[in-house]
Amino acid sequence: MNNRIEYLDGHRGLAILLVVGFHAYARWPSLVPYAGAYSGIPLFKYGWLGVELFFLVSGFVILMTLEKCPGAGEFMFRRWLRLFPAMLFCSLLIFVTAGFFFERPDGAPSAVSLLPGLTFIEPSWWANMLGTPVKPLEGGYWSLYVEMKFYALAAAIYFWRGRNWLIGALIAAFALGTFCKVADVYAGGPAISWLNNICRNLSLEYFGWFAAGAAFYLYAKTRNMRWMLAAIALAILSSAFVRVFHWPTFVVACLISLFFAGSLISLPLRRLLQHRFFQFFGFISYPLYLMQENMMISIIAKLGNADMNLPAYLYPVLPIFLISAAAYLVARHIEPNFKKVLAGLALKSPFNRAT
Repeated sequence: MNNRIEYLDGHRGLAILLVVGFHAYARWPSLVPYAGAYSGIPLFKYGWLGVELFFLVSGFVILMTLEKCPGAGEFMFRRWLRLFPAMLFCSLLIFVTAGFFFERPDGAPSAVSLLPGLTFIEPSWWANMLGTPVKPLEGGYWSLYVEMKFYALAAAIYFWRGRNWLIGALIAAFALGTFCKVADVYAGGPAISWLNNICRNLSLEYFGWFAAGAAFYLYAKTRNMRWMLAAIALAILSSAFVRVFHWPTFVVACLISLFFAGSLISLPLRRLLQHRFFQFFGFISYPLYLMQENMMISIIAKLGNADMNLPAYLYPVLPIFLISAAAYLVARHIEPNFKKVLAGLALKSPFNRAT
């Protein structure tokens, strides 16, 4: 179990490094001093697929967590307790410092920008409820809204019908979302567009990654090769529809998926992922993910405006170091202490005493 957790943390470390590399070197060429000098390098160009690796890890971990929970309520509370403390602190930090990081790609946030992250409900839903546009605090939070939808479906299906029904439901959701996405591109029509809009709002196109992760977990648990083959098939299908048959993206996504699969079998790969470098970034991956994009690009822009005369590739190094240090403080000290406070309050709540 310890080895399994360690190599999963290594995957988290790899995933956040891919995402940070993408944002630092490829995402914002008009805002950084080195422009698009590195945006064509595949490691950076396709680094955004680190989010799909996060989804694979999530599918693996969530099924494992579901098996340890007595009911849906406790499962959802555990997930909220895992995500909310760091989200609250990082969101407030980002909000109060936004004036200093005025080069932010997402622009200046307003107080309402805090709502999507703190509730894990995406901005478009808030905009519909409030009747006004809601600008997110960080664009990267989109994957957390997807995760929360996955948690809700996973809890409902697992505690209603069990494990196999859950995997079937995830596959069905992915199939529906993918069909509507492709049909809207190639056929169109009001009915298809309406259905595709619903599927997109429910983020169903990403559920194949969660299904693949869950199947990978069942292979790791049972060593039944059928689960491994099912997981690889689901990951390949998910890779094919990340950008609807875009071959370079498909190849890179497949390589990431096969690397994940290989880590379940290969001891050398697990040892690589257990290296302290990947373990460190795995440990800080969540708060680093929350804080990195806008702060990092703003600091890089400041360094460029200061005429530091650094080699171009070095400009992101200091910002990544500083934000990683802040993320470590959050993960090591702030998050666990706040989590203890929230857990203690939950134990004292009238609802808990009543149950």
